[in-house]
Amino acid sequence: MILKYNLQLASGAVSLPWLVYFVNRILPVDLRLYGLRPRHLDGLWGLLCSPFLHINLGHLMANTGALFVLLTVAFSFSRKLTAVAILIISILGGGLVWIFGKGNTIHIGSSGIIFGLIGFLMFIGVFRREWRALAVSMVIFFLYGGALLSLFYTLPGISWEGHLFGFLSGVSAAWWTKSTKSKS
Repeated sequence: MILKYNLQLASGAVSLPWLVYFVNRILPVDLRLYGLRPRHLDGLWGLLCSPFLHINLGHLMANTGALFVLLTVAFSFSRKLTAVAILIISILGGGLVWIFGKGNTIHIGSSGIIFGLIGFLMFIGVFRREWRALAVSMVIFFLYGGALLSLFYTLPGISWEGHLFGFLSGVSAAWWTKSTKSKS
């Protein structure tokens, strides 16, 4: 029953970027302009908006699977800690992209949240030192550890800053929530 609820919760969260994508297709204004724009005050809206905005259908599809799996695992571990971690990842990770990101760009997509959840789930077991959290960390390391290689190279059109600062903020979230009760 709890797994079913966590699957529904993850499905609902993953459906939001899809809804925004299709709404953006029919609106006369391009919502992608509300992405994170480094060092522009009006670009701070991207802290809230950028995870829901995607450049095209391929970008959205590439983020959907990983986001769904990571959210399901995170919600299954603790819905409360996941909500706190996502808030930290959004504000800290997005804030670091806003400060240090490449100028004259707009950062959009769920990858900062994805890499943040990878960092959070990979290190939650290390910092909490509980068997259940360690098991989650090991599973995520084996499933997504290879994705961390993308932190060491850049590709045109890919926000490596979003990936890096998302991951680091996820690790920070694991550290900051290490002594918080994990009950959902």
